[in-house]
Amino acid sequence: MPLDPLTAAAATWFWANYGKDITDRAKGEVKERWKQFQWNSAAQAYRNKVSELYGTIRILGKPEPVALEGIFTDVFILDKPTAFRRYDITQLRADPEQLGHSVRRIGGLELVKHADSRRLFILGKPGAGKTTFLKYVALQAVQDKLDMVPIFVSLKEWADSGLALMPFLVSQFKICNFPDAQAFIEQLLRAGNAIVLFDGLDEVSAGEGQRDQLTAALRDFSKQYDRCQCLMTCRIAATDYTFERFTYVELADFNDEQITTFVTKWFQDSEVKREMFLRDFAKPEQRGLRELASSPLLLSLLCLSFDATLTFPQRRVEIYEEALEALLKKWDASRGIRRDEAYRELSLRRKRQLFARIAYETFAQGHYFVRQDELAKLISDYMRKLPSAKADDEVDGEAVLKAIEAQHGILVERARRIYSFAHLTFQEYFTAKDIVDNTHSEKVSYLLTPEHILDSHWREIVLLTASLLHTADPFFSVFKTAENSIIVIEPKLKQLLQWARSKADSVNAVSRPALVRALYLGLGSSTGRMLTHDLALTLARNQGNGVLSLTRDLLEKHDLCIEFFQGRAVAFDHTRNPFLIQASDFATDLILDFGLINIYLSALALGRRGEDFEELKNIRSQFPRYYSQIISMSRSMDSSNLSQVLTKLFVPYISDGPSEWSLFATNLGTVMQNYRNISLDWNLTETQRECLSRYVAANELLVECLRLAVVTDKQAIEDSLLLPPG
Repeated sequence: MPLDPLTAAAATWFWANYGKDITDRAKGEVKERWKQFQWNSAAQAYRNKVSELYGTIRILGKPEPVALEGIFTDVFILDKPTAFRRYDITQLRADPEQLGHSVRRIGGLELVKHADSRRLFILGKPGAGKTTFLKYVALQAVQDKLDMVPIFVSLKEWADSGLALMPFLVSQFKICNFPDAQAFIEQLLRAGNAIVLFDGLDEVSAGEGQRDQLTAALRDFSKQYDRCQCLMTCRIAATDYTFERFTYVELADFNDEQITTFVTKWFQDSEVKREMFLRDFAKPEQRGLRELASSPLLLSLLCLSFDATLTFPQRRVEIYEEALEALLKKWDASRGIRRDEAYRELSLRRKRQLFARIAYETFAQGHYFVRQDELAKLISDYMRKLPSAKADDEVDGEAVLKAIEAQHGILVERARRIYSFAHLTFQEYFTAKDIVDNTHSEKVSYLLTPEHILDSHWREIVLLTASLLHTADPFFSVFKTAENSIIVIEPKLKQLLQWARSKADSVNAVSRPALVRALYLGLGSSTGRMLTHDLALTLARNQGNGVLSLTRDLLEKHDLCIEFFQGRAVAFDHTRNPFLIQASDFATDLILDFGLINIYLSALALGRRGEDFEELKNIRSQFPRYYSQIISMSRSMDSSNLSQVLTKLFVPYISDGPSEWSLFATNLGTVMQNYRNISLDWNLTETQRECLSRYVAANELLVECLRLAVVTDKQAIEDSLLLPPG
C-alpha cells in the first residue's frame, strides 16, 4: 500500500533533522555517507514498508489477508481493567449492571493522542483486537495522523530472534539503507518522536526464563528512552509483572454500534447480505449470538458463517462449538503460538469436560459470578479425580484458572477475585453439555421438571440439551411427563383440552392436529386465544411459510375483534375483511368457526361501545354483508339447520343501539354453542388461567426443542401435543 509522495514528504524534515545532528557528530567515511543520504527516499521506503507489513490482517477462517482499513472498527478502551475493580459478590449477583457504572470508555486513538498516555499497558481477552489496534496505530502514524515515527515490535519475534532489543529494532529499518541505523534510531527515541508498539507479551514463552529476560529488557528500554511513547499489549491474566510508569487499561467489548459498523464493513460489497445479517441477528432467538459478537474474533466467525450460507444455523450449538474451537485451539495455532500450560496434561476433550463441570455446578446454583477460590476448588477437585492423577499430587487450582483465562478467555476475571464465563452463552452451552454427557444420571430428569422448563433462565439450557443429544426420544418422553403434570391438577382444564381435541377431530384439516387443537383452544375465550397465540404460530412455523401465513392471518383477525371487544383503539384496514378468511389449506368448518367467533366478538363490541368507538362504524356498516357470507358458508357445508337458525336470528339494524347488539351477541352465542359446540367462555378462575398459561408455555418450548432435536418420529411427538393427560 504505497503512500502518496506528497504525504511521505510531509514529515521528511522529521528524519532529516535527526540526520543533520547525526552527520555533525559522525566521522570519517560514515560522515560522508550521511551527507549523501536521501532522506526523502528513506522516509517513503519506511512508510511503505510499515503499510505493507501492518496494513492487512488475517481473519481466522479466511485464506487470504484483508485490508485492515477496510474492516477496522474504532475500538474503545476502559480506563481501568475489570480485574482491578472491587465489588461485593452478593451485590454483583443482585445487580450485574453495576459493573459498567464506574468504568469510562475512551476512544482508542483518542487515548493514544492524549498527553498522559505516554506509557500504556493494554490488556485484552483473546481475540479482542489488541494486535489489530496496534497495527491501526502504526498506519495512523505513517499517514501523519500521529506526529510520530511508528516502530512495531512483535515481542514473540524479538524473543525468538535471540537478538538484544536495539539490534532487533535496527533490523526493522534495513529497508531504509541507513549508513548507521542505530544512531538514527537512538536519536529518534531520545527526542521522543517515536511511538514504539510492543505487541503480545503473553505470546512470549515463560519457559527457561525467556519472558523474565524480555521483561527486564523492556523495563530498561522504558527508563532509558523515557521521552518516547510506548504501547504494550498483553492478554488479561497472562502476566503478573508490573511495569513502572505504565498506565494499565483494557480493550472494551464491542457494543451494538460497533457490531453494526463491523458488519457493515464486512458486507460492504453487498447491501442485501448486510441487511439480511442484521435482520436475522436481531431476532430474539439469536440472543446467544449477539453475546458472542462482543468479541471481534467471534463476530468475524459469525460473519464468515453467514456469508457462506446467508443464514445462521438453526442449531445454534454449531456456532457455539465453532467459537469454542477457535478459542481453545485454532486462534493460537493459526499464529504459531504454543503457550506454557499449567494444565498441560489435559487433552482438549478433558478441558471441555472441566468447563462443563464448572458450568453445571455454578449454573445449578443460579450463579453467573463465582468467587476465585470457589472456582479454584472446582478445578482442583476435577483434576484430582482424573485417571492420571496421583494421590500425593498438589493441584494449584488458581494457577490453572489463570492459565485458562490467559490462554482461552473462556473464564474471565470480572472484578477483583470474582470470575464468570466470558459469555453467558458459554456457561449455558457447557451446562447443557454436562447434562448430555451424563444422561445416565438424574440430570435430564432434574432439568425437565415443571419448575425448570417454565423458568426463563433454564430455557436456553433445555433447547441446547435437545440440540446436543445424539437421540432425543427419551428426552421428549420425560418432557411430556413433566408437561402433563402441570395440567393434571385442574379437572376443568382437562375438560377444556378434551373439548379442543374433539373439535379438532371433527374437522377435515390439511393442517396437523396439534395446530388445529391450538387454534380451537383460542376460540373458547379471549384468555384462551391470548395464551395459545404464540404456540399456534410456533406449530405453524414447523410446517412451512404457507401454513404459517394462514395461521397468522386467522389469529390477526381474531386479534382485531378482541381489541375492539376490549375497547382499545387500533388502526383498522377497511380494505380487508374483518370477519372471514378464505383459505383452502384449512378446513372450511374451521374457517366458519373463526368467522362466527369474530362476528360474535364484533357484535359484543358494538353492544358495549355503540358509536363511541370510531373504528366500529365500519363494522356496523358492513355487518349485514359479512353475516350473509357466514350463512352462505354454513349452507354450503350442508349445515342446513345452522343456516336456517342464523337466517331466523334477528340481526340489528345499522341504526340500532348497544342494547340490540348486546342481545344479538347473546343469542348468537347460544346458537354457536348448540350448533357448533363452541363454548364462548369457560369461566376459568385466575388459578386455572395461570395453570393453562404454564401448560401452553411448556408445549411451546417442547415444539422449539423438536425443531432442534434428532428423534425417531417428530410428527408423532408433535401430534401428541395439547392432548388431555391419559
